[in-house]
Amino acid sequence: MNQIARSFIFVALVVAILLALHFLPKMSIGETELRRVNVLSDILPEQLGGTDDLGFIPDVPEPPKPIVAVATPAAPADSQQTVSKKPVADDGVHLQPTDTTGMGAAVAYTPTNDSVTTVAPVADHPEGVTPILDYSQGQPGGMYYFYQQLARARQMGRPVRIAYYGDSFIEGDIFTQDLRELLQDQFGGSGVGWVDCASQVHGFRQSVSHSFSGITEYEIVKRPFSNANQGIAQRYFTASEGARITYKGGRARRHQNQWTKAIFYLRSDGGLKLTTTMNSDSTVVDTIVGAPRLQAIECRDSVPMTSVSYTLRGIGSGTLFYGVALEPVNGVIVDNFSMRGSAGYTLSQIPEATLAQFAALRPYDLIVIHFGLNVANSNQSNYSGYTRNMGQAIDHLRQAYPQTSFLVVGMPDRDQRASNGLHTMKGVEALVAYQQIMASDHAVSFFNLFEAMGGRDSMKGLVEQGFANKDYTHINFKGGRHLARFLFDAIMAGYHSYGF
Repeated sequence: MNQIARSFIFVALVVAILLALHFLPKMSIGETELRRVNVLSDILPEQLGGTDDLGFIPDVPEPPKPIVAVATPAAPADSQQTVSKKPVADDGVHLQPTDTTGMGAAVAYTPTNDSVTTVAPVADHPEGVTPILDYSQGQPGGMYYFYQQLARARQMGRPVRIAYYGDSFIEGDIFTQDLRELLQDQFGGSGVGWVDCASQVHGFRQSVSHSFSGITEYEIVKRPFSNANQGIAQRYFTASEGARITYKGGRARRHQNQWTKAIFYLRSDGGLKLTTTMNSDSTVVDTIVGAPRLQAIECRDSVPMTSVSYTLRGIGSGTLFYGVALEPVNGVIVDNFSMRGSAGYTLSQIPEATLAQFAALRPYDLIVIHFGLNVANSNQSNYSGYTRNMGQAIDHLRQAYPQTSFLVVGMPDRDQRASNGLHTMKGVEALVAYQQIMASDHAVSFFNLFEAMGGRDSMKGLVEQGFANKDYTHINFKGGRHLARFLFDAIMAGYHSYGF
């Protein structure tokens, strides 16, 4: 049998198997129903079950009323900030912070009956800006700590760091590269932050040029995988003798083509020899002594770096590699932690000891949780099981980062084909509401991206403008630039509301 015939038979078998899978009965894992396989989804309407009237909205839980903060007139970051906070419905109780350190200590709020400032309702945010809703009631976990750190971003002696966890919506640094650029425009900084040792989308990412050889990747959504070995990005890597990793600055966005320092995060029981070449002309050889803990190997050149390359030799037993951070001394950096196919709740499986070691060597000032594409489906409106698991993941991260601000970003719009055209998938709005409730239950902040991007059917509008792919699920780089502005504007509105 010739090669062409074999290929044809193989393709036919794959198509036949996929068509057969479409007719399997509905299956669920816990309370989450799995999506049905449909290889013809682009040409056949989805059967939505019960009604094709997309004016019908499934039962959506009532989101909690947010706490809104408005500050007194601007004051320097090292002086006391007096902030009143209250629910949307005025209950006559005002809260004000007692922190006077200005150094990012946990903010403790105490009740007071003195009305020290005017408290605005949630509607009184800048026109056209969807606000960040802070449910912390002044306790650690809300946005105040992050805003404090931003106010001193140019003097901290380390960058203000944001860990941005998400699914394929932010894969390839889409969205996060634009948020990073906007924040660096405002608060300084350069570089792209965290980059894995290897990546299946390294040729797709625009913000950094990345090449590697001799590296094997393990990630939590694939098997084999060891939970005990994973790092903060839910991946780990092994290397063969003489393996190489090279990063070069990208020019797709401002500030990201150079950086001041490169930090290699690894763990090695048996030690290794690490050769680092900066800017193609300055080489340093480090002998890494074995140690049963996370190590951060930092290098700097006499001038800003535009490239850095590593060669790995003499690799001892128990050696795992995690990633390299390309970052400034001051300013802001955003680490993109995307995981294709993830629902997010596996973050609770990162070992406590590993998180504690990363928290000591790489502190974060804001951790963003942005998932949902792999959860929402048209036949489900109750996501309490999912948000319960996701809430446990948030609490798990907060144990390692107790002072850090946390922000839940609701899932974006996702459209699907029906008999009367493309419309928002049923289940999306319910999931967004459950995510908002989750943020409230765990006393963190929430940003409604679904609302900010235009609500129902907005993904279809992005596709028509050339900002999103025709799967009506994922944005492209143009769409990332468009949507990142909404979150940036919300951050700046919250920052200024505290008088910074």
